Amino acid sequence: MSVNIPSKIKPSMVIAIDLLVNDPEAKITDVADKAGVTRATVHNWLKDPEFVEVFYQKYMVVFGSRLPTVLNSMVREAEAGNVQAGRLVLEHSGKLIKRVEVNNHQSPFEKFLNSQASDMEEVEVLEADYEDVEVLPQRPVIPEKPPTKKELSTQQKKADKKNEKRREARRWRQRAKVVGVARPDKGRQTPAQRKAWQERVVKREKALNIVSKKS
Repeated sequence: MSVNIPSKIKPSMVIAIDLLVNDPEAKITDVADKAGVTRATVHNWLKDPEFVEVFYQKYMVVFGSRLPTVLNSMVREAEAGNVQAGRLVLEHSGKLIKRVEVNNHQSPFEKFLNSQASDMEEVEVLEADYEDVEVLPQRPVIPEKPPTKKELSTQQKKADKKNEKRREARRWRQRAKVVGVARPDKGRQTPAQRKAWQERVVKREKALNIVSKKS
């Protein structure tokens, strides 16, 4: 059996493969020294798929060449009365065929299911009668409690305050537009940022002698 060696496999790699095939227990250090490379290089080779494939093919050649010796040893053992060795020799030569009966290797649970399958009868499923079933009463709807005068007054004050802030912000934007001050960036501003922007508007109004109503 010939081994197809790719062009990628260097002579030093072939040397390492032959050493490993003929002596699987060889130390990597010894293999690296005889191949003329470092230990790290050999370790990297053993991770290379092409290197491993050639290694495997060469090993199978050596393995096949050793089979006759193994068979001869088994024949000698069989002739000496070793029944197991004799069975293996006959199986290898095709003189003894193993016959496996699958049913004999079923688990107890599988045997139980098979035995029960033949005894099972079809059962007619009857529709249930729901006429006498008691229906739960509907959950009562509890009306929401109307807000008190105090709660209405509080809500109105909050709404008025919010509207007033919007009107004030609108007035400041109009004043800034008149004097040419850019509007602040979008998004929520801190009180300090809002105050600084308003001061720029007021300063610009004074420079232009524009009198505005106080906000």
